[in-house]
Amino acid sequence: MERLYVELFQKMFVRGAALITEKEPYLTEIDSVIGDGDHGMGMKRGCEAVGRLLGKQQFDYVDELCYGVSTELIKTMGGASGIIFGTMFFGGLSKLGHKEYVTAGQLSEYFMEGEQAIERRGKARPGQKTMLDALYPACIAMKQAASQSEDVIFLFEKACQAAEDGAEESKNMKSGIGRSKNFKDKTLGLPDPGAVSASLWFRAFCDTVKENG
Repeated sequence: MERLYVELFQKMFVRGAALITEKEPYLTEIDSVIGDGDHGMGMKRGCEAVGRLLGKQQFDYVDELCYGVSTELIKTMGGASGIIFGTMFFGGLSKLGHKEYVTAGQLSEYFMEGEQAIERRGKARPGQKTMLDALYPACIAMKQAASQSEDVIFLFEKACQAAEDGAEESKNMKSGIGRSKNFKDKTLGLPDPGAVSASLWFRAFCDTVKENG
């Protein structure tokens, strides 16, 4: 699959929103131990809103789809997570172009630009036990995949594996930023909730393109 068309990309977002909504209890559980306990409900609230949006509106262009998803997350999730996950899908819009499809190369640039926008906005970096610990390795994997192949399925397979590995690796990190850094050693042994959420997006994206490729 050398082109990802907007119809399939929309299905990917629908599945991602549904998966995160389904996993809300787990996200809440881990955030209750190493955070303030609101990550799961915030993600669920935003993803349910995204699901409603995508259920009633069919987008014609990839950039408009990603803009719609990002602004809905920012508007409905609230708090820092809303800004961060909204930026994940908003920060790289200029890399997509105003077309009905996007290529593997464009997708790798889109997600990397979103990751960089989060770093700038949150003054964070990978290794501090945040969602970046799943998103950044996923972006690096996408860049490498796009340099090897134009296959969008291959791109998301590599991104998904890297994101899930990154979320798992965050278990070995102490929180280094935000309120969770106050928990110090207590954050060891559990994955960062934001990293888990980021990995869930990529899991849903990967499964959807593989089933429809």
